[in-house]
Amino acid sequence: MLYLLQSSHLPRTSVQGAVETAIAAGYRHIDTAYSYGNEVEIGKALRSKMQQGIIRREDMFIVSKLWCTHHGPEDIPACLNKSLNDLQLDYLDLYLVHFPVGLKKMGDELFPKKNGKMLTSDIDYVDVWKGMEALHASGKVKSIGVSNFNILQLERLLALCTVPPAVNQVELHPYLTQTELIEFCKSKNIALTAYSPFGSPARPPELFRGDTDPHKLLEDPVVTEIARKHRHSPAQVLLRYHVQQGIVVIPKSDKPHHILENTKIFDFSLTEEDMRALRGLDRGWKACLLDDIKSHPYYPFV
Repeated sequence: MLYLLQSSHLPRTSVQGAVETAIAAGYRHIDTAYSYGNEVEIGKALRSKMQQGIIRREDMFIVSKLWCTHHGPEDIPACLNKSLNDLQLDYLDLYLVHFPVGLKKMGDELFPKKNGKMLTSDIDYVDVWKGMEALHASGKVKSIGVSNFNILQLERLLALCTVPPAVNQVELHPYLTQTELIEFCKSKNIALTAYSPFGSPARPPELFRGDTDPHKLLEDPVVTEIARKHRHSPAQVLLRYHVQQGIVVIPKSDKPHHILENTKIFDFSLTEEDMRALRGLDRGWKACLLDDIKSHPYYPFV
């Protein structure tokens, strides 16, 4: 069984321990990114578990992402090489374009700003994809995909690409069901990966969006009632909701008991009534919006 751990926003001091705990619990898919700033710690955890003989490289499925400041032709391989060096790996199983909008490259700044305004670039994500296809041809990445792309962007990419995206990683949960996107990706044989399956409650509170924020999804009465009925936790119900739809889901935790709990979702099934009730919670509420760049023509959340 393939268990998955997503590593963004985990405190850096706990990343290595969390990944080692996850591997010991049976996780074999680790999701990270250049922008998370934790690939050195993940590399140490992988190296440690390999040296202990608990895993081999081929047992693991490691995913990283090209950051928005590295959309230039020469920056795309540089970003990958930095991730590979930090992770102490020769190749990635999957490499994603993190976001369709590019940002200006200013040193090591992840979110370059001038006078409080985010500095975007006008590099076309189709041109970025050509750089991703070159990485794929080099053998340094086994598969390539995208993240945070909408249907129109996927249609344009599919019409112009040589290698189609294997994956689209997007925010998905009962408050944001994205049914049309799910159907489109399935029709085009693009695997979906769901991030923020719990509504991202661990974000800093200043990032919450008032009454239209999904951070209290785990406390929703519909979710808690289904959890009570099945004698599982609300988190397990939300993970099961995705798995039953054939969607890969990447929960995030640095707490050993949660890491273990998140694996125990294969001993029960949600009924069709449960699934209908969960889908009925759809409110279009997003945790990840990046408002600062919403005026850019490639902004995907429109």
